[in-house]
Amino acid sequence: MSVGRDRFGVVVVGAGDMGARHARWWAATGAEVVAVADPDPVRAQALAEAHGALALPDPGDAFARDDVDAVSVCTPTYLHRGFVVAALNAGKHVLCEKPVALTGADAEAMRAAAERSSGVLRIGFMRRFDPADATLAGYVRELGRPILAQATITAGVRPKRLMHDANANGGPLIDMCCHVFDQWERYFGGPPELVRASGHTFARGKPGVAGIEELAVDSAQVTLRYPGGDEGHVLVSWGLPSGVPATEQHTYLGPDGRVASAWPDDVQLQRGGEALRWLPPPADPWREEIAAFRRELAGLEPRRLADIDEGIRALRTSLAALVSIAEGREVGLSEFGPPPGGAEPEAS
Repeated sequence: MSVGRDRFGVVVVGAGDMGARHARWWAATGAEVVAVADPDPVRAQALAEAHGALALPDPGDAFARDDVDAVSVCTPTYLHRGFVVAALNAGKHVLCEKPVALTGADAEAMRAAAERSSGVLRIGFMRRFDPADATLAGYVRELGRPILAQATITAGVRPKRLMHDANANGGPLIDMCCHVFDQWERYFGGPPELVRASGHTFARGKPGVAGIEELAVDSAQVTLRYPGGDEGHVLVSWGLPSGVPATEQHTYLGPDGRVASAWPDDVQLQRGGEALRWLPPPADPWREEIAAFRRELAGLEPRRLADIDEGIRALRTSLAALVSIAEGREVGLSEFGPPPGGAEPEAS
């Protein structure tokens, strides 16, 4: 397999909204979507036809094809491990949507497969490619230290049932908060040391989640303490009545000022009498992410996407919050072992 040849082939696993995004933006880089795999034949065929690709109920032997260089895994979280490991074992490069996995064991299996493989594994924290992220990080650096951070994420019961299934996507602490945990690791110079959380399942008994065997915690308050004295608080709910719009607000306080963001549409810095306001240009972070991955594979730029170690560190923070809720105690991240990856990244 050579990524240096003119032709670059991709298999997209999952033909839902995310799979459609990946297929579209891979094609925009000049890549050929070779196959689309999804157990829903209508959905698979529709996306495959849009790109002149083969529609498959599952990827089967498609990972072994010589005309396939990369695989996008856009399935429910609990399925990530199987597809990622199979693609890496076939020597393909893999872009796996966030969160990395549902369990630490699955994530570690993916990490082991990446270490054995000639392929590259990246995790799709697309917020790294949202223009608001770099602006927010830059403004936070203007506040002095320590930082007190608050993120409030609220929405009605999600239309995708698996987002509420503890054994599928894991609820917002895994599926959604991983974005914030990845951001704060970069803003604060590393993962948290301690996590304390309380949580509830507000969606219980509401229409739309009937029949789910184990509902995930969908509403929680989480406190994270970082080694340098920074502290973050997350208030999240996906269990409000259907129709409540999804919103996300960030506030950062430091000795030298305040930053507020209605993510990702508005970022404001207030520092004494100085006020700066940033409004985003038109951008699609998934497009930028996939283009950056293609350039990385071609040797045209260094890595900008999250690697498996960064994905695991975000997942460990999510799992620590769930342990804290279940056991009613503060959880040290050291309980999960040393953070994978050695030196932590600097803030973006």
